[in-house]
Amino acid sequence: MGLMSRALWHVNRSPLRWAVKTGVSTWHLSDKQERRRQAELLTVSAQEKAKAEDLNRDGYAVVTELMDSSIQQAFADAGKVRLKDIEGLEAKQSSTWKKFWVRLLDAEMQNDQLSADNIFVRYAIQKSVVNVVSTALGEIPWLDYVLLSYSRYTGESLASSQLWHRDHDDVRVIKFFSYLTDVEDDADGPFTFLPKQSTDKFGYPLLGSHFPDEQVFNRVPREDIKVMRAPRLSSFMVDTTRCLHMGSRMGPGHGRLLYTATFFSFPRMFPGTKNRPFFATPNTTAFEKLLLGL
Repeated sequence: MGLMSRALWHVNRSPLRWAVKTGVSTWHLSDKQERRRQAELLTVSAQEKAKAEDLNRDGYAVVTELMDSSIQQAFADAGKVRLKDIEGLEAKQSSTWKKFWVRLLDAEMQNDQLSADNIFVRYAIQKSVVNVVSTALGEIPWLDYVLLSYSRYTGESLASSQLWHRDHDDVRVIKFFSYLTDVEDDADGPFTFLPKQSTDKFGYPLLGSHFPDEQVFNRVPREDIKVMRAPRLSSFMVDTTRCLHMGSRMGPGHGRLLYTATFFSFPRMFPGTKNRPFFATPNTTAFEKLLLGL
């Protein structure tokens, strides 16, 4: 992490983050206004509005029932295909710093980019997902990346995202998750979090960014946690800046396939830190390019 990125990371743990976000947004005012205008043009259902309200109030929303059945089967089938070649895809990862994870989409990237036609990109920009996130943020969001990760038991001490943490990449980070395997037991490594109200009780400790259970539950009642045990193809959204969370605490012999799509409000707080992870195709619409930052 560079000096500027590290400084912004610390700013994002303080009330100053909103001032910095406003300043960064000023440089892109016309783009920001266009995203807000486009959001006002969306046809959003009452159910989608209710989910956006849940997300803003509590920091999370379960959205399984909103998923587009016309692409869900292709999404599920694509997950099955990649599960058959965990070892082969592990060898093609571009990042291996989380030993309990295997990144399953790295192998199909071209110059570190996924095609806008990729099923895992299309699943992120389906209508209901865009409507909920846009309504929650008040603008058309920026899809920062999609990730397909296979979590497995390593026998090592808990580390990184297996410990409680918030995301500090921006003032708000809305992550859209879908299980591609059944996660119905604690040994399956369910995504686990504290709603916004409970996370507020924990606050921002001066030292550290990843916390063990005992430190969290010295401040927050253990019964406040939400454990996302759910069958395959269950979907939910979490504002990971507002909700302490952890996951991938796998039991021996268990594996979990999780899809993640990460949305920010435009522009990113860390402009220029990495290339766009998507590329357009002849089928990519102008609206989709807006979502993908192209």
